[in-house]
Amino acid sequence: MAELNKDVVKKISELCRIGCTDQEIESLLEDLRQILGYVEQLKEVDTENVMPCNHVLKDMVNVMREDDATESMPRKTFLSNAPEQVSGLIKVPTVIKKKD
Repeated sequence: MAELNKDVVKKISELCRIGCTDQEIESLLEDLRQILGYVEQLKEVDTENVMPCNHVLKDMVNVMREDDATESMPRKTFLSNAPEQVSGLIKVPTVIKKKD
């Protein structure tokens, strides 16, 4: 595995389209190093005679309700709760910005 350093964290943040300050990069770098250190500790655990736990939900029963179609909320009522709207649609803040 490549060494985890500031450049790697910056590259990851760019790939994820997450803007990070130098201070945030430092914090993320420390957090990632701690996580990887913990994973290394887990590798040391002897699991030789431990049965795999592949199907932890095999005995679980579906407890969800039926998906019944019902009358929907009137558009006017729905939009009255929205902070901003454009042409009958809810306006939300920009999530992904184009790179210059």
